[in-house]
This record gives sequence, C-alpha cells and structure tokens, in this order.
Amino acid sequence: MEYYNTGIGIAVSNLGSDLKKGLSTENLMKNQKIYGRNVISKRKKDCFIKRFFSILSEPMLIILTFGFILTFGINLGKLFKGAETDFTESFGILSAVLLSVFITLFMEGSSTKAFNALNKIYDNLTVKVVRDGEVVVVNREFVCVGDVVIIESGDKIIADGRLIYSRDLKVDESTLTGESIAVKKDANAIIDKNSNLSERINSVYSGTFVTGGEGKMLVTAIGDNTEIGKIANELKSKKDLPSPLNQKMAKLGKTVTIIGVISSIIVFICSFVRLVLTKNVNFSEVQNLFVSSVILIVAAVPEGLPTIVAVSLALNMIKLAKENALIKKMTATETSGAVSVICSDKTGTLTENKMSVISFHGNGYTVKGDRIKEQVLYQNFIINSTADLIKSNGELIYKGSGTECALISSYVKSSGNLNYYEYRKKYKVTERVPFSSENKIMSTSIIFEGKTRRLIKGAPEKIILSCSLPESKKNKLLLDIEKEQKLARRVLCFAHDDGNEMIFDGYAVIADGIRKDVKSAVRDCRSAGVKIKILTGDNGATAYAIAKELDIVKSEKEVVNCSEIENLSMEDLKKILPKITVIARSTPIMKLKVVKALKELGEVVAVTGDGINDAPAIRHADVGIAMGKSGSEICKEASDVVLIDDSFATVVKAIAFGRNVFKNLQRFIIFQLSVNISALLFITVSAIMGRPTPFNTLQLLWINVIMDGPPAITLGLYKDGTDLMRQKPVKRGKNILSRAMLIRILFNGIFVATIMCLQYFFNVLKVSENEKSGATFTLFIIFQLFNAFNSRELGLDGVLKNLNKNKIMAVTFLITFILQIIIVQCFYSLFGITPLTIVTWLKLLLIGSTIVFVTEGYKLAYKLITKSNRIGVNVNKNPKVA
Repeated sequence: MEYYNTGIGIAVSNLGSDLKKGLSTENLMKNQKIYGRNVISKRKKDCFIKRFFSILSEPMLIILTFGFILTFGINLGKLFKGAETDFTESFGILSAVLLSVFITLFMEGSSTKAFNALNKIYDNLTVKVVRDGEVVVVNREFVCVGDVVIIESGDKIIADGRLIYSRDLKVDESTLTGESIAVKKDANAIIDKNSNLSERINSVYSGTFVTGGEGKMLVTAIGDNTEIGKIANELKSKKDLPSPLNQKMAKLGKTVTIIGVISSIIVFICSFVRLVLTKNVNFSEVQNLFVSSVILIVAAVPEGLPTIVAVSLALNMIKLAKENALIKKMTATETSGAVSVICSDKTGTLTENKMSVISFHGNGYTVKGDRIKEQVLYQNFIINSTADLIKSNGELIYKGSGTECALISSYVKSSGNLNYYEYRKKYKVTERVPFSSENKIMSTSIIFEGKTRRLIKGAPEKIILSCSLPESKKNKLLLDIEKEQKLARRVLCFAHDDGNEMIFDGYAVIADGIRKDVKSAVRDCRSAGVKIKILTGDNGATAYAIAKELDIVKSEKEVVNCSEIENLSMEDLKKILPKITVIARSTPIMKLKVVKALKELGEVVAVTGDGINDAPAIRHADVGIAMGKSGSEICKEASDVVLIDDSFATVVKAIAFGRNVFKNLQRFIIFQLSVNISALLFITVSAIMGRPTPFNTLQLLWINVIMDGPPAITLGLYKDGTDLMRQKPVKRGKNILSRAMLIRILFNGIFVATIMCLQYFFNVLKVSENEKSGATFTLFIIFQLFNAFNSRELGLDGVLKNLNKNKIMAVTFLITFILQIIIVQCFYSLFGITPLTIVTWLKLLLIGSTIVFVTEGYKLAYKLITKSNRIGVNVNKNPKVA
C-alpha cells in the first residue's frame, strides 16, 4: 500500500506503530518476520563455469570450437584405423580458443576487484529510531517497517517512509529523481495518487540526503521494496541485444564460413572429377577427399582472431584504467568506439551536483564567485548561515543548504581561508531569524565595531524593495535578475543594516556549475559525429539552460517534458526522437524506453549517469558509464565502465581508444584472411592438380606462428596515425569486413596464390632442385611478412605513411625475418628442406616485396575507379577501407 495519499494516522495504524512510542518490541518482532531485513538483494554473480561458457558462446569462438571438434574427430578416426595423423591443427585451434577465453576471464576479474573497492560505503550507517518510547541507535540493516526514524540535516535516508513530522525539512533527491534543487518536505500534505516521485513532498526515499531542517519518518518500505530496491531488481535482466562487436564478429564468421564452404565444394568437385578421369574412384579415396574438403572449411577460419581481439581489448583496458576509465566488461573497450549517441544525465554528470556562486553583482561592479573581497559580504556568507563544509578524504562535502554551502565555498575560494569557522567565531551573534517561506529572508545580528549590525539575505523582491535605492535602480536590478532566473539560475540578494537604513550590497548568481572539461568534451563529441541527448529529472528551464550553455541545443523546440512523450508507442517515439535533444523530468522507465528506441533505430548508445534513476538505462545501454566518485552503488553495479575521476572528458578518451581497437581488428582481419585465402587457393590448386600438400606439419606450424604470433599481434596494437575523432561512428549493423576490404583480401590472396603456384609447379625463380621445397616455404613466409607490413594502413593511404610512429612493428618484422633465415640455414633438416644460396634469398625477397607494389597499384586503381582524389580522412567522413 502507498501512504503518500493517506493521512498520518492511517499509515501509523496500518503498520502497527505509534506516533510517540514507535514500534513496540512485540510489533517489531512481527514486522521483522513479515518484511525481513533492510538490505537490497545483490545480483547473483555468475560462477566460473557459467562465465567460461558465456565467453565461449561468442560467434567466432563457436566456429573455432566446432573446427577443433571436427579436426580432432577426423584425426582420432585416422588413429584408430592406423593411418597417419596430424593433431597440430586441432591443438592449435584449441590453444587459440582457450587463450582468448582466459584472457577475457582474467581481465574482467581484475576489473571486478577494482570495482568492488569503490563500493565500501553505505554498509555501516546507523540511525536513531524510536522503540518502546525510547530513542535507540541501530544499524540501517535492522531498521524495520513501522519504525519511527528521527532525521536531521546531514543524514542519509536508509528506507522509504511517510513523514509524520517536519520542520524546515529539505531533502536532496537528485540521485533518485535527477532534480538538482533540494525538495522542501511537508509531513501534513496529502498527495494525489497519480503523482510522480518528485512531487511526493510528504515522503522520503532511501538513498537521498537531508540538506536542512529536521523531521520524523514512519518507515513504509525497506530493502527490495524501496524505490531503490525496485530499480535494483530491474537490473537483473539481461541486455536485449548482443554487443555491436559480437554482432560484427558473427557476420564475419558467417562470411568466412561461406568462403570456406565454397572453396571446399570446388575442391571436392574438381578432385572427384580428377579421380573419375584417372579411374581411381573408390570408397577410401572419396572418403579422404571428403575429409580434406572439410578441413579446408576449418582452414578458412582465422583462428588467431579471437586471441588478437582478447589481447587488444585487454591491453586497451589497462591503458584506459590509467586514463581513469575502469572497464568492467571487456567488449565495452571496442563498443565505446562505435558509440553514436550519448544519453547523459545532467545533475552530477554534466554538472557538479553542487551549487556554486558563478558571479556576484555589487554596487557598480561584477566579479566571479571566487573573486569577492568585501568584508560585509564575508560576514553575510559565513555568519548569516547554518551550513557547513566538512573535509572528508581530501574533499569538501556540503552539509546543510546547498545555497548556503555555495556561499561558504565562495568565501573560501575568494579569501583563501579554509578555516571559515574561525571567521564565524570572530563576531558575537545577538539575534538570528531563520529563513521561512513566508518572509523569504534570513537575518543575523552581530556586534561589529561596537555596534549592532544586521546581516540580511533572501529573495530579490524582498531585499531590493526594502533597501534605500532609487526606483530606476530597483527596476533595473529586478530586470537583470529576471534574465538570470530565465537561465534557470538562482539569485540571492544581500543587504546590511547598521542601525540607520537597509543598505543593498548586491546579489549572487548561484547555479549547479558545469563540470570541468565538459565543454571541451562536448565539442570533441560533435567533431566525432557523436550526438548527445540529456535525460534529466530536472525541470525543462534548468535543463535547457545547461544544454544551451554547452551548445547541445539550438532552440527550446528540442526540449520536451517526459509527460509529453511517456505514453507514446515505441514506433511513435522512434519517429520524433531524432528531433529531441533534452527530455526533462525523465523517469527511470522513460530513460530506459529512450535507450531501447535508439538501439532499435540502429544507434550504438552510451548512457552516463551517477544516480539510482540512471541505473536501468545504464544497464541496458550498449555502454553503461557510471561516475566512480559521486555515483550510487547501484549505478556502478549496473555499468560497463566506471569513470574513476567522474570526468565526462574521459568518455571521449574511451571513444578514441575504442575506435583505434576497431581499426586494428580490421588490420588484422585484412592480414590474416589474406594469408588464409592465399594458402587456401594454393593448397586447393595443388590438390586439384594431384600434387602433394606444399607444406609439411612443422612448416605449417611456423606459418601459424607468423599468422597469429608477434607480427600479427603488432597489428592489433597499432596506434593509428589518423585523427579518429574526426570520423563518423561505425554503425551498429556495419560488417567489420567491408566490401572494399573483401576485394582487397581477395586481390592479395589471389596474387600471392598465383605466384606460389607458378613457383611450385614451374619453378619460375629457377632455383636448384634441392632448394625447391625450402624456396616455396620461405617465399610464402616472406609474402606474409610483407603483407602484414601492407596491412598497417587502411583505406587508400600509402604504405609508408606513419612508418616512423610505429617502429616496434618494423623491429618485429625484422626479427621474424632473421628467425626465418636461422630456420632455413641452420635447422633445415628439422623442417625437411635444404639451405638456400644468397642469390635465392635475394630472388625471394624481390618477389615477396611485389605484394607491396601490387597493393599500392591496386589502391591507385581503386582511387581512379571511384574518382576519389583524397588520401586519408576528411572531417566527419569515414575512410573507405580498401
């Protein structure tokens, strides 16, 4: 039952409590049995086995696991028949799969430990409750429904409750509703049953803070039944769509499998025709032919890709942690780069969630809030106040009215005196009249220079009209103040009275200030083609003012109230959503609905926030981002990324890192599929021609090292020389293997396979008979090294671009080539070959390098065909990956 729309007496009676005595011991025991403890059930963590198989269920790993089972089964069958077996391919695939899985498990496990270290608050809170007529202190966990809890300024509310008494009570509900201004509470109000959370002024909610006044609450809900608990339980459901990276990998796996199947069918048909023509058709030959064709399908799959993905994501997770972004879900590293829309909370994310004096307007002067020098204002800020700033963990925390704390903070910044309380003690207070909604002013009388000075602050219309000012001056002041108020800023006026008349001292403009670096981060997002939408619980005027200051909106037409769109169907919402930039008075359900609609529109959505009300949207976003310092425990629990420094600018860094990861995956795919295609074609033609397999087991193993080892890994760690943040985001549905990439892969693969066939069948290099095998093996290795070098630059950029920025790659290729020389010249018998002469090495290097010149020629032809005159990337245009 809800109690905000009933009288106090009904609520107390229904819950077996008493206004004065609270719960009796007997009723406490009854309620504890019914309602349990005041704890929110934590989301059950997946066990190791479940996490293992969850990672293993990713598309490319499924294909490789199937490949392992297939090749292992075939070789096991051969073993039982006494035939020659080769388990090298099987265990190579298994190693790649397990390495990828364990890297992911390790990195996500490390992030979880770091994340848990952020959440050691809120467990040991104690509160004062009335039981059996006495005030007792209990741990928040043992607070029960029906308890009467005493609340006062500075307290954290630990359960939902109906107020039974309030005196100037104000509560900061921003973490739950997004409303930046503290809500004044009234125990005697009875609220309409259709009201939303932010309108229930007779109730308080778990997770919020008391900023002023005092009161008593009757606990009506605890644990999972609180508003926080309900939101927490919504987070237990899984995301509705797989990550964009998983979707792209699934498409790639499908494409590669199709290529493998087509190659396999061609080989089987051609080889079968050859058997028919040579009259060698029998069951054993056909069976061997079928097995060889199946193995070709497996050979087409780039088995090193999952490992490269895992290594690349893991290393970028480490780099991002150094940039204050803690990645909890490894795929979020790459997904960040694909983000096309950021749905951001306003309070605590774009703004500091702390009121601050942004400017002060005195008699004939205007200064910034940290440049105030007049003593009479210092007196008003510090002495005519009941607020405090408490230092905790090196930070100043507000206690009391946010407005009064902003004034104290302004004094501290302006005077450089952190010990404001010493200043407060300098003057004897003779009288204090607290602020009330009726008189709208607060005054404090002090002894100053032997006389009584009355310090006054309050509403502009009260102060200005009471001061001895010319009418024209009063009118101008009120007009200027009205302009500030239209920008959703709060204005507080100041005056003092030394016994003769009330002297006007000026007015302070107070607002929830925009976080440092947010403006530059918003500009970076705009240049990167990333749209920003503000989903806030605040009112429309305040939200519009912030959005306008950040240059996110052009007009008020882009701002709507949640109530205007909350009843729209998903289809109708999707039609108008592209025109909306700010949604004011957003509820958790509305935020979640917007995220789902954007995802259905094909956007890759990031959600940033710090409040409990942001948690459902953060949970279901492609990338959920929580503030590490100011974020609620539930918000951080729901997220994929935690910003340790609470900086919105760190989001932009994560996007840049993610985009680089995506480009590196494309580099690796171009390289490894080129290797696979060239090997596939070479082996296929050899099989059709009835020639033995060109490479023996150890040679194939070394080729796999080149494909999946250091030369390949350097591509996964490449630092892109282009300006990634001046390109459009990669669309959700875009295949990681583009049409232009596929053409380039096929072109390179066919070229290499053609040269390899010419050498294998016709010895075009004219090497000696005993050098043929070694020359074929070495030529293929050299081709792939040059091909890896080729794959550095995507698009139509020249191969020499950014060469000096990635020296580690050149060193890696050189070391690998030296190892090839050592293998051929020193360990030749192990590999079943003979050493090569210097002349042969020079021939092989010359022919192997042709892949670079041919690819450069291909790029030039591609430019001419597509009539493209640009090299690199223009602003907000994606390069064609050719």
